[in-house]
Amino acid sequence: MIELSLKSEVAATGRLDPRWRDLFLRHPDRFMVGTDTWITPQWDRFTEIQASVRGWLGQLPRDIAEKIAYRNAQKLIGLP
Repeated sequence: MIELSLKSEVAATGRLDPRWRDLFLRHPDRFMVGTDTWITPQWDRFTEIQASVRGWLGQLPRDIAEKIAYRNAQKLIGLP
């Protein structure tokens, strides 16, 4: 399982990197979105960070995007 908060290369140009897309499609249950908000200045950029994440998630099939966005985290902590 990998949390993606420090992985800016996922979509460095705003477009989902083809190598990451391939990984997400092959292993959709192994990734989770993160925001790295333990660093206080990240809160000032939170809206920007979320918009960026939503942008590349929107380039994936909906079921895979939902897994990466929140369903995998729910499963990890035992929520239905």
